Amino acid sequence: MNYLLLNFIIALWIESISSLFFGIFLLIKGTEKSHRIFGLHSLSVSWWSFCQIWEISCDKYSTSLFWGRIETIGVTFIATFFLHFVISFLQIKNKKWLIRLAYLISSIFGGLSLTKYMIATTAPKFYLKHYHVPGIIFHFMTVYFCICVSYAIWKVIGAYKNSLGEKKNKLKYLWLGELLGFASGSANFLLVYNINVPFLPFLTYLGSIWPAFVTYAILRHHLLDINIVIKRTAVYSILVTLITMLYFSLVYMMEFIFRGFVGYKSVPWTLSVIALFILIFQPLKNLSQSFVDKYFFKTSQATLVEELQKAQEELKRAERLKAVGTLAAGMAHEIKNPLTGIKTFTEYLSAKHSEPGFVDKFQKIVSTEVDRINSIVQQLLDFSKPKPLELKEINIHQIIDQTLSLLSNSSIKYKISIIKNYDVSLPSVYVDPNQIQQVFCNLFLNAIEAMKKGGKLIITTGQDKNIIKITISDTGEGIAKKDIEHIFDPFYTSKQGGTGLGMSITYGIIKEHKGAIKVESEKNKGASVTVTLPIKSAQ
Repeated sequence: MNYLLLNFIIALWIESISSLFFGIFLLIKGTEKSHRIFGLHSLSVSWWSFCQIWEISCDKYSTSLFWGRIETIGVTFIATFFLHFVISFLQIKNKKWLIRLAYLISSIFGGLSLTKYMIATTAPKFYLKHYHVPGIIFHFMTVYFCICVSYAIWKVIGAYKNSLGEKKNKLKYLWLGELLGFASGSANFLLVYNINVPFLPFLTYLGSIWPAFVTYAILRHHLLDINIVIKRTAVYSILVTLITMLYFSLVYMMEFIFRGFVGYKSVPWTLSVIALFILIFQPLKNLSQSFVDKYFFKTSQATLVEELQKAQEELKRAERLKAVGTLAAGMAHEIKNPLTGIKTFTEYLSAKHSEPGFVDKFQKIVSTEVDRINSIVQQLLDFSKPKPLELKEINIHQIIDQTLSLLSNSSIKYKISIIKNYDVSLPSVYVDPNQIQQVFCNLFLNAIEAMKKGGKLIITTGQDKNIIKITISDTGEGIAKKDIEHIFDPFYTSKQGGTGLGMSITYGIIKEHKGAIKVESEKNKGASVTVTLPIKSAQ
């Protein structure tokens, strides 16, 4: 196998796999019609690359002809999907007729791809074993492909010129990425028309990075308005992986050429020469990675990881402060009661200070109420500052009741009835009271927020061998089936303005206590969360 053919196949494999994963990513993560269309566009690129690999590498004429004809179906739909995406993404009006016409033409070309009118035959061409010889219809398909792609890119460039700010950035990456992909891919048409392109395999390498280019725009600039939390770290990995693949391909190609000149065949010689080329080209690889760091991210990979960790910690603090705010509102009510007692005694102090026993009673009550206020404030401080587990033997009902008391304002506001089905014979457990209170606070708040039109919050406790079970049920709007499997995923949320960390933190606390948590729900039929904790110490 000559080195040009070898590199052509490697480049096509990279393009096929990267386009496949990019297309699947968009179909899964995309929320708009335009996202799915772009995903199909990427999958059609993968189809074309994959089929072309088999066409140019197989030995049999009949097999090559089969793959060449199948490949052409992907080619015609690459252009149509891209045209449809651009019209949808840019919200160009009154173009439904154009989209329908494009799909009709592609369907006709797709059907004819399996006949001699599209691909007449395949034959050796230059450094390729087989490549397709066009039929009469192929010429019309080529014209259609060029018109479709040129019109779409022209529309994107026009929108780019008339845009400002972030939208301009998005469109810049879109048209540059597609221009890169189409420029390298379209060069394959030259081979069809017997125009030798010796650098085509290396041009295909450039085209194979277009998914990474557009992925970078999605992750870095929210292209297509897809917002992923793990941004620069993920795309950094993609780009560096592609650079590494290109680097090793270059090393292998150089070794292949060197072997042809020198004529050695032994494995030790091959490995020695590869090692030599790795050392020679290592500065090039380092330079490429530095380029990615400097011009794409303005920083290093280590810094990216550090920034991500900081961002996660910030969100965790924000989630905790949100809960603290809710607790503070409840505590304000709790603090009013002892303050009222202190104020009452203070008002009578001047008139009754000479009465027997009044000062002693005043001192005792004021001291008790101040301690009560101090305890409440300390709870808030402990709650807001996460600490290592401090396990204490405690009755779980006490923590539940304290948390419900602090959230009483919210339950009254939304007309929620609290039903307690406690097992009074429940033994004590070893837990960190503050952290377990945060668990119940998160779970109760979720239930209350799901019942803003009123409902019932039911807390049931029980024992099963060496564990206690706390089941928190509500009659709220429930959780969609697709959300339940992600409910404990960090940053996953279906709430407007939510951080997606409440349930993740809850899960982490329960796991630290060697417990378990399970959520069951149906949309519009309420939700039920069961927490299990070991009776023995978690230590």
